[in-house]
Parts: sequence; C-alpha cells; structure tokens
Amino acid sequence: MGKSSKRFLPKLATITAKIMSHSDFKFSFAYARNQASRNQASRNQASRKLAGFMSGLSLALMPGLMLNALPAIAQPSPATSPATPDPNPLPPTARYANGEDIDLANIITEWRGYYADVPVYLCICQDDTCDQTSQWPYREYDRYQFSVALGPTNGKVTEAAGSNCFDIADGSRPSNPRSFSAAQIGATPTAPATPPASPPPSSGPSPVIPPPTASPTASATTASVPMVTAINNGADIRLDWPSGSSNVINVTNSNWNINVLNALDCESLSVVEEKMMTAQRVVGEPVVDQNTGYVAVPVLLDTCIEVDQSAVFVLDPTEGGGYALYRTQLPSVQGPLRSENLAFPDEFSSYAYSTIMGLRYWDSALLVRQSTASGAEVISLFRPGRTPAGVYAGCGIVSEGEGVTALCDQ
Repeated sequence: MGKSSKRFLPKLATITAKIMSHSDFKFSFAYARNQASRNQASRNQASRKLAGFMSGLSLALMPGLMLNALPAIAQPSPATSPATPDPNPLPPTARYANGEDIDLANIITEWRGYYADVPVYLCICQDDTCDQTSQWPYREYDRYQFSVALGPTNGKVTEAAGSNCFDIADGSRPSNPRSFSAAQIGATPTAPATPPASPPPSSGPSPVIPPPTASPTASATTASVPMVTAINNGADIRLDWPSGSSNVINVTNSNWNINVLNALDCESLSVVEEKMMTAQRVVGEPVVDQNTGYVAVPVLLDTCIEVDQSAVFVLDPTEGGGYALYRTQLPSVQGPLRSENLAFPDEFSSYAYSTIMGLRYWDSALLVRQSTASGAEVISLFRPGRTPAGVYAGCGIVSEGEGVTALCDQ
C-alpha cells in the first residue's frame, strides 16, 4: 500500500462495514468496596480528589443542585485476596486525577452520564504553564495541551489558570454560556467520609486572557483585518475590509492543489501513496486570525463511499485582491510529536483531513475540528510557525468512534 498506509486502514474498515452502527459508550461509576489492603491507600487518595471536584459541582452548575450521597468506601479485610480483578474500577475522572493517562473523551462520556445538558468545555493551555494542581484535575499543563471542564464556573477557573475554553456543543465561552438544564440523570460518586478539598467557588473569576502568541511575520491592525464569508455554495469567498471595499476570491476553479499522502483514489477505490488533489468547494465557514489577518479556509478535496478527504488552506490576503496561499500540514498519525510523523516531502504535501466540522483561531493558534462517518470527532491544533499555515502541535478526542485513532492517537 505504501509506506504510510497504516493511517488509512481504519477508514477502509469504516468503508467496508458501510457504517453499520454508531457506538454508545457507557461506563460504570461505582466505587470499589473490597480492594486489597495494599491498594487501598492510592484508591483513597483518588477518591478524596474526586470528592473535592464532585462535591463542588453543584456550586459550579446551579445554586441548590445537590449530589446524591453514596456510602463511604468499605475498608477491606486484611485477609481479602488481591488476585481478583476489580469488577468496578474507579471512574475516569478519579483515575485522571490520580495521574493515569485517560482519553478526554472517556471523561466527557462519564460526565454525560451524570448531566446530559451541562456544557462540557474543551480547553487549550495558552500560557507556558497552566497550573490546575489546586483543584480537579490536579495537574499542570504545558502550552497547547488539551484539558476539559464541566460547567461554566469550572470553565472560568480553567481559563483563569491560563487556558482558553469553548463548549464542544456550540463553541460558546464559559463567560457567556448557552442556556442549559442541570437536571441530574445519573448518580455521581461522592466523598468517602471526610472530603479534604475545598470546591471551586460558586462564581468563578473572570477569564484571564493570555498574552498573544508571537505571530510569524505579520502585524495586522484592526483597520487591516477583513471579514470573510463563503459564497456561491462554497465556490468563492468574499473578503470585506474595514475601509468598505471587498473582493471575491474564487476557490473552485483556482487550482488550489495539495499533494495528499496515503490518499484514497476514488476512481480505483484503492489507497495510493500520494495524489495531487484540488479544492472542489469550501465546506463550512472560513475564519480570520484577528492578530495577523490570515484567513483559514476549509475545503473538500474528494468524497466517495462515505469518506471525505479535506484540507485547510491559509491565505495571507491584500485589500487589492491578491493573496499568498499556504497549506496546513497534517501528520500521518496525530498525537505524540515524533519527528517521523512530521516529516513531509515538501511544503505542498499533507495527509488528508476527514470531514471538517469547523475552524477557529485563538491567539493565532488554529483549531480544526474534524469527524469520521462513524461519529468520532477530534480537534487538531496548529501553533504559529514560520509560515501563516503554522505547525501541527497536537490533538484532542472530543467523541470516540470507529477510526478515531487514525485522526488522533493519544
């Protein structure tokens, strides 16, 4: 198949299966009651951390909302055998607080089991370090690392630590949340006997806006940043400038091309090592970086048997109608920043995105949300680099599904 065919295998599985079904992920939230004594200390530590987070959840979501109380974790007998696997493991939030590597999608699924409609925020650290060690998740994040927060107040607390957060449902910020119901649909784990931690405050601090990330070369002012709109069913984009002038840039017939590695050839229905592909139309809405004036445009390259191949082009436009064109470069297997995953033959090559759901800029960092036919969703992050297209910096899973590891291998 080619040196990079591994990336496309999950997509082929999705194709041959004809997208038979969508998976619903359900998790158990009960605490273990009869664990071996040699493991009890670490479990109690995780339970106390989870208690501090969950006991304050009512304050973070809605005044007066109370959590269902569960009995304290029973102390095991010294004679209990440690050989039997625990049938009721700790929930993902407790394991994550205890230092275990957990997919963020598992935490989101757990929260959805407690509250169906409460906003869940995906957060990206924008400072050199974002310290959240004093409350859940009891971790410290580096720049561009992903985290999650449940409810507007927890979202504000996370932003105060140096992150930017948005609701995975509609993109709203914690400071201006959508309306929601905090009706509890499932039992949440609570404190053992004596919860030590104080919960987040009922009215969190105002979000801290991190200092802008250094932009590559441009230094745009408000007077030189256009507004962008996709028009003519995605065949063109229109730039409206503060001066009142506007110009239309054709996409469909402008030979916006990109060399797609490990591409699906729709004519032969086979995977080829590389294929030059051209933008067919704009999908969704392009976005503008308010710091630089760069315009990111999501396009469809080709689609067949329920598989989209897409790309994101970035323009550096001028008010006169000219522009320089760049291509974001998606690695073969996202996740750990291994050098072999970021090696491209040239600046015109990239692996294809799947179905692009939306774009947004935060402090000159570009976020691309994409999904598969099975319902898996991930967000890919590009930090500012030497060109307006930026450099791939990581990914986060928003929703699990078949083929998700091809988009984001955490």
